Amino acid sequence: MQVIDLSHPKAVAERGRKIYADNYRAEYEREHMGKFVAIDVLTGAAYLGDTAGEAFDAAHSAAPNGLFHLIRVGSAGAFQMRYTDHASMDGLLR
Repeated sequence: MQVIDLSHPKAVAERGRKIYADNYRAEYEREHMGKFVAIDVLTGAAYLGDTAGEAFDAAHSAAPNGLFHLIRVGSAGAFQMRYTDHASMDGLLR
């Protein structure tokens, strides 16, 4: 059995992605596209919600001591970040 140091965020994320891929991806991407799922990396349990907050609240209520990885069903990540060159924003800010 492989020991995973869950004190590192990267290890938690990798474990959460693996649990999701192995146990939930096929069903959730067929039935729950666009929803959020909090994966308890300690137990493998999954908690769905329409928003990230709902998924986390459901997870925390069921497992107050859980360690969770958040995924948006059908997306590469739970959230998208976009960056822009501030110089191109000058016209919008005037």
